[in-house]
Amino acid sequence: MLKVLIVDDEKKVGELIKALIEWKRLELSLVDVVLDGKKAYEVILEEKPDIVITDIRMPNLSGLELIKHVMERDLDVRFIVISGYRYFEYAQTALRYGVEDYLLKPIDEIELNKILDKVCREKRQKQMDESHTKSLQKKYRESKHILHRELMDRIMFGSEEQKVEEINQEYGVDLGEGIFRALGVKVDRNTLQEKNKQQEKLILRKLSDMISEEFEQKVSDLVISIKNSMTILVLLNYEEDRRFEVAEGMRNLFQRMKDYINDFENYEITMGLSGETAEFSQVNIPLEMVKEALNCRIFEGVGRCIETISGNRNPSVKAMDVLREYEEAFIKYIHIADKDGMGSIVKSCFRMCREKSVMACEYYEVARRLFGEYCEELSELYHEDMKHIYNEWLEESGHYRTVSSLAQYVRISLENHMSSVTKRRKEQERRPILEAIEYIKKNYGQKILLEEVAERSGFNANYFSELFKNETGKNFSTYLLEVRMAEAKLLLRDTSDTIYEITAKVGYKDSKFFSQQFTKTVGIKPTEYRKLYY
Repeated sequence: MLKVLIVDDEKKVGELIKALIEWKRLELSLVDVVLDGKKAYEVILEEKPDIVITDIRMPNLSGLELIKHVMERDLDVRFIVISGYRYFEYAQTALRYGVEDYLLKPIDEIELNKILDKVCREKRQKQMDESHTKSLQKKYRESKHILHRELMDRIMFGSEEQKVEEINQEYGVDLGEGIFRALGVKVDRNTLQEKNKQQEKLILRKLSDMISEEFEQKVSDLVISIKNSMTILVLLNYEEDRRFEVAEGMRNLFQRMKDYINDFENYEITMGLSGETAEFSQVNIPLEMVKEALNCRIFEGVGRCIETISGNRNPSVKAMDVLREYEEAFIKYIHIADKDGMGSIVKSCFRMCREKSVMACEYYEVARRLFGEYCEELSELYHEDMKHIYNEWLEESGHYRTVSSLAQYVRISLENHMSSVTKRRKEQERRPILEAIEYIKKNYGQKILLEEVAERSGFNANYFSELFKNETGKNFSTYLLEVRMAEAKLLLRDTSDTIYEITAKVGYKDSKFFSQQFTKTVGIKPTEYRKLYY
């Protein structure tokens, strides 16, 4: 429903207007009826009505002044002005302000609702048009984002020779001759704070818009791709004589981004810059340089613009080389649920990375591979879908800004998850044992075999026997015997049942064998035990 505010210094006139409006038919709701322009301005700022019906001449703030103030604030309010015949020139002034609708006193009910009907139709049509425009813009942004992301992946990982003309046609870009250079933006969240997906989406969209605004007049075209862990990769294509303008734009952009991100308490921003290339066939190189520059914040810290990759790094040593030495032991620890053993492997992997001076990206790759190996093995062992938690770990690990904090996050994540898995598995294994115990207590008078109870519980006999002993501290036959003897003692003490009857009730067919078992367990014969109570 559209909201209406009525403003008139004569209370009776305001109430009359209120009474004349066909609220239900026009689907309107009343905000308030106020007596002066100053109060009306305050209500407009707070309540944001869609339509304001206002008198022209009022104390404190006239209707004309009210309209002017609202227009200056660029608020989406439609005014209907009311004027006496002798003040019609004021209504004409209001028309110059952009007000399209006015009423002369005395107010005619039909005319009032006719104007309101017209305003409502125009207002609602405008809302529909704006909604449709926003929807189209959103779809365009989303499709452009998807195309740019696919193009970026193709440039970075595509193996075939790529022709710029084909790329332009397929992805709707306008890359051409000149210089190619890449930049990257990494937003790191304080990992102690809870993730806010909506806020992070807003930040990335704003940063992407800043990039487009900064370079749209400086470059031939650009490709923007938003990656995981709040990372933006950008490929710029520009003419050679604009290289200094582009470099200046990068400096301006970084400062603007820093100023923007400072308004958010829990985020830091880092920018990475690559060198230039004039060959489209080599544009993957600047992009790889940018990714490594961003990863180098793990050595150099966040909140900086990193243009050169840290020296004294060994590009020949990869994460797979590091993990190869520990993979067998790591898998073994997963299979035996040894979280401490897994933790020691994590420490060893990161220690070797330091010793071999690997590139910054390899630290994050070690984390990715450890998470991947763990999730893959656990999926095979327990038939669990680990994709969600793997993606969650991967995204979160991208926000760690030092080698030590990254290593600690990987270790603690794996150890905690293994602890929860072990606990859950023990509870799952314990439940059928407790059910088996309950079954024994209810059916001790029947024939009970270990193999049958194990099958009921879903385990093979040997494994069931082991679990049963872990839970009760006794093997199956001993526990069953004790349950039967406990019941036999109750029957001997509290009933006059014969030994033959008691034998049958506690699950034995041979009274002589029962007596032997009772004597062996209790220490005296059944008849002697009964005499103790009679």
